[in-house]
Amino acid sequence: MSLVNKVQHVRVTPRRDLGRLRVALCAVFAVHGFIFASWAVRVPAVKQQAGASSAALGLALLGLAAGAVAAMLAAGVLCRRFGSSRMTVISCALLSATLALPALARSAIALGLLLATFGAAYGCLNVAMNSVAVDVVAALGRPVMPGFHAAWSFGGLAGAGLGGLLAPRLSPEKHLLLITLAGLLVSALAGHTLPPATASCATPCPLPGPGPIAAPGPIAAPGPIAAPGPIAAPGPIAARRGGRHCRPGAPSGCSA
Repeated sequence: MSLVNKVQHVRVTPRRDLGRLRVALCAVFAVHGFIFASWAVRVPAVKQQAGASSAALGLALLGLAAGAVAAMLAAGVLCRRFGSSRMTVISCALLSATLALPALARSAIALGLLLATFGAAYGCLNVAMNSVAVDVVAALGRPVMPGFHAAWSFGGLAGAGLGGLLAPRLSPEKHLLLITLAGLLVSALAGHTLPPATASCATPCPLPGPGPIAAPGPIAAPGPIAAPGPIAAPGPIAARRGGRHCRPGAPSGCSA
């Protein structure tokens, strides 16, 4: 199987542009964690509104995972086709827009389908923003990837904390709608900051071929030591062994 280089190069050279890009990408990572934590806080209320049992809720949450996995499998192709930066902005907007959908469900089946849509946007953004982060790390030449993941964690903490404060005061629809508006705002700002990517390298990476070490050398040439001598003469035991391991008419020393 050939290896394909799917890393795209970011068209940003000035340090100031790299700094702005890093801040914008940190904001996208933070929103990613913030949105998911905001949804997690309202799971009990959404379960009650949908009238779902604990078992039905578990199956509905399986739709979230299924949608995320399916989108992750397709996100790589979409990033290569449209660019990682563009897919990051689009996925962030879709994730924000689909956040409030599970709160509208009034049955377990509807909840599962809406969660699959939400999970698809979540998984696609996960792949796209990490792809851009890889490009930023390569452009900066410094290991800044943990900073992006720290932004995701801080976003999750903020989403959980704010959700805990708003849960007694707002319904799930109003709460998640506010988070949707905030996510769309960040998506719009990121769209003005994240640069378009250049064409990706679609040439398969060459695999190492056989080297000179595999070429036959003089050491393999027959020498006097391989010449037949008295010790190699067929005897009673050799004749019996030859009947089992050698084909009739085959060269000497060949196995059947």
